[in-house]
Amino acid sequence: MASTYLTPAGLAKLENELAELKKQKRRLSEEVGIARELGDLRENAEYHAAKERLQHLLERVSEIEFKLSNVHVIDSSQLDSSMASVGMRLKVKELASGKEESYTLVGAEEADPANGKISFQSPLGRAFLGHKVQEEVTAILPAGSRSYRILAITPA
Repeated sequence: MASTYLTPAGLAKLENELAELKKQKRRLSEEVGIARELGDLRENAEYHAAKERLQHLLERVSEIEFKLSNVHVIDSSQLDSSMASVGMRLKVKELASGKEESYTLVGAEEADPANGKISFQSPLGRAFLGHKVQEEVTAILPAGSRSYRILAITPA
């Protein structure tokens, strides 16, 4: 069984999404019932559209429930901040450009690269895992390899 790694904020977000989807499920079930009453189901576009939306919603509900049944909540305040691990915020310097960046290592479900949240399973995240401040790390990325120096590690 695959585990889902989430921060407390990520867990709350997923639980809120599940609650909202369950509300939508009730509304869509009603829509399917109303559309069913409109007549011949073979030619009833409203019925088929509502049923398809309901099916997509049920798939997402099932996916979230599975993830929540296998969740590991990462409490960064309980982690060793001397080493890069899930739940830690890293300040790094790309050695070629000298550009400083910040990343938070999170599980795949919470990854949002545009906002500095990278999955620990991504090529960049895997490169940082287990390393300490002042260590140089080389990440093999789709665009080629890049080298970084870890400047700071703090709980996220």
